[in-house]
Amino acid sequence: MPEYMKRLIPLFIILCFVAGCTKGNAIKLSYALAGTTVPCSGEIVVFKFEDKRSVINLGEDSDGLAITTLSDVADWVGWSLFDELKNAGCEPKYRTSTVTPGNAALVTGEVLAVELNQTGTTTYTGKVAVRIMVQKNGQTVHIEKYVSEVEDIVLPGYSTESDIMAEALRGIMVEAVPTIIKLSAK
Repeated sequence: MPEYMKRLIPLFIILCFVAGCTKGNAIKLSYALAGTTVPCSGEIVVFKFEDKRSVINLGEDSDGLAITTLSDVADWVGWSLFDELKNAGCEPKYRTSTVTPGNAALVTGEVLAVELNQTGTTTYTGKVAVRIMVQKNGQTVHIEKYVSEVEDIVLPGYSTESDIMAEALRGIMVEAVPTIIKLSAK
């Protein structure tokens, strides 16, 4: 083995250890479909949600360290809604800038809270609060605040903090998606 490689190996090990220790409590938000029994047909435009949270961190672990996210929470909510509408049979379109929905319903909203706190050795509580607005023909036809909270355990190889947040968001989607579909059909 060349001499320079012998010097790089300990340096590499130290860097890996330091990177592992400084990783922090950042999670990547994910989503798995809840599904709906309400059939949908037609186009719905989902406009990028706004992040209106007053606190950017998700919460704290049992050591008092901040839990943060690697994901854009507004995109997480908007794209999850898009996926649910597509799964229901709608023809959703996702927009981040100028919107001209024509006759299609326009759905947008505000992310009011996304929280995750460790409440026990392996127990976490996740909470999501969203205000969803539906417009049809340029008129607001529905505004509603949805809140979902879930407490569950996190065990390596079984469940993650991200799973808890996905379940909390599914709680909102189960309520909101049927309402959105019904309003878009009118």
